[in-house]
Amino acid sequence: MSSPEENKAHCDMGLLGPCELDQNLEILSRVPVFSGIPAQRLKVYAYLSRRARYDPGEFLFRQGDRDNKGYIVISGRVQMIREYSEQSLILKVIEEGEFFGGLALLSDIRRLFSARAMEAVECLTVDRESFQKLVVQFPEVAVKSIDMMIRRIVEMEERLLAKKVEECVYG
Repeated sequence: MSSPEENKAHCDMGLLGPCELDQNLEILSRVPVFSGIPAQRLKVYAYLSRRARYDPGEFLFRQGDRDNKGYIVISGRVQMIREYSEQSLILKVIEEGEFFGGLALLSDIRRLFSARAMEAVECLTVDRESFQKLVVQFPEVAVKSIDMMIRRIVEMEERLLAKKVEECVYG
């Protein structure tokens, strides 16, 4: 594995075409959770990030799994699905540029929902250890990520409650 400096040298010489490190940096800088972090610091995080590709219908993770990653959708769309014994409920569709799965970056918990690729999907993944190191240096990242996750949880709870009310009224 090459160092960030070696990757930059390759980018400058054009040996790899568009540089993945620079692309990762650009992707991270557009995500609200990571915005405001100085470019040099964010570049280290971009270097530690990994890309993952998923086929249509493939699960990125399943409800109940343990996982230590957060995901940023580079291309494609991902369904957030809450699975029950008799049915599944689509809670949200995650679009390009959105960050999800952040609870796993803060704690070793089981996934509350499944994530399934609706089409070919490419994600930038960040792991818990790297994220927690970033949070130590930039506490505002934790505040932004917690705020975003709380908003998503509330949104999902509202959808679940609406579904339950609908079942009670029409069931």
